Amino acid sequence: MDDENDSIAEWVADEILPHEAYVRNWLARRWGHLVDVEEVIQDAYYRISGLSSVNHISSGRAYFFKTVQSIVMDAMRHAKVANIRGLTEIEWDYVIDDSPTPDRIAEGRQELGRLQSALAQLTHISRQVIVLRRIHGLSQKETAKHLGVSEHIVENNLVRGVRKILTAMQEEDNKALEESGGK
Repeated sequence: MDDENDSIAEWVADEILPHEAYVRNWLARRWGHLVDVEEVIQDAYYRISGLSSVNHISSGRAYFFKTVQSIVMDAMRHAKVANIRGLTEIEWDYVIDDSPTPDRIAEGRQELGRLQSALAQLTHISRQVIVLRRIHGLSQKETAKHLGVSEHIVENNLVRGVRKILTAMQEEDNKALEESGGK
């Protein structure tokens, strides 16, 4: 029995924990005004830990959402909350869907544009180093070899370039905040 408990604990660590922050944030946004988010999350872990096996579960993420859904619905029934709009299966499938929403796509495109603008302000070598290291995932050694420079040059240009990008984006954020009347 201890082996089965250990395998369930490992499965939770691999298949549930990576999704906890996303589930917690969604739960807080969607239901935080009606339920105690921490209690729901802990109850979900309690229910999952009580399983005799996880072999029947094909998606830990989906199972975690379904468990949270069940807990929230039980809490709503128990509290007899009036006018609570139940979620249909289609809505829950949307929540469990990994594909980005249109607003996240637009936000991502906007951030990509900001990054491209900041990259354009860098020297040619710094831009190449950042693209090769951060976007293409090359090692420092591979980047140096590809560019025909020393690893020291790659390291320095990466640090300077990332600092310049962060500074430029922070300045842009501050300017937008000032223009919107904030700060």
